[in-house]
Amino acid sequence: MTPGSLLPEIVVSDAVTDWFASSKYSNSLALADLEQTALRGELDDAFLQSEAWMDFTDRVRELWRKYDHVVLRGVPEAGEGASLLLASLALSRRFKSYRKDKVVKHFRMSPWTTDLSHTLKEGHFHTDINTAPLPPVVTAIQCKVPDPASPSQGELRVARLYDLLAELHRRNASAALTFLQETDVSMVNETSPGGWMGCCIAEGRIRFHPETLRAGQRRFGKNPIELEAHLQLIHDAALSVSTPIHLGSGDVLLVSNTRALHYRGACTVVFQSFPRAFTSREVYVLHMLDEPS
Repeated sequence: MTPGSLLPEIVVSDAVTDWFASSKYSNSLALADLEQTALRGELDDAFLQSEAWMDFTDRVRELWRKYDHVVLRGVPEAGEGASLLLASLALSRRFKSYRKDKVVKHFRMSPWTTDLSHTLKEGHFHTDINTAPLPPVVTAIQCKVPDPASPSQGELRVARLYDLLAELHRRNASAALTFLQETDVSMVNETSPGGWMGCCIAEGRIRFHPETLRAGQRRFGKNPIELEAHLQLIHDAALSVSTPIHLGSGDVLLVSNTRALHYRGACTVVFQSFPRAFTSREVYVLHMLDEPS
């Protein structure tokens, strides 16, 4: 999508919304049971064979193939992330697990952390889990609580790989293009002992995160000395080819984790009682291992 264009979004039909809110998977089972059922590949419900669900799935996949991301409006915020898992079935039934077979992560932004997934500070254009041997192919994000001060805070953006490279070419940013497409780099997650080495873009897929690249530079000292200049050029180009996405409570963003970078803007916090009691942006996140061909 180009800046100013309409987002690739779907307003979910009443029938699908009702199923998200009332299915046995969001009401009768605890989220942990739903996650286990999904990981075993045993999710089964008559609604998944209905005309309403098939139409929803067709629309999601059509936009996915065209734009590498889709926004779903009207998904209820139900089941502590269960509705996100159910909505994600439109793309895949294979989910990445973490921490003893959990699927859905819950993030609450905080003024008291520097953790990238929880901080109030502006994030980076990036892909997720980029130091893994095989990163997940889809990231799904659901808004639980919008930013309490302004819906314009905590905005999301998606920069598609094709658009990003075209913009860098337009800017004659040959050094940044070489960095992305031809230079072997090291990426390190500083909370784990391992890392990853290779080219950011290979076989039409990208893995990229400024912080893991910086951590790789600190640990191995092998990334280009011009790293910060490359990162700034890439950030500026990604901003110019992306459009702000604002999610209300329940809304979902499905985004390719291999053909796009995603970003989150700065957030705010409203204190009820300083320093512990506050309201802030909250989201659910999960990752999928495959996508429609």
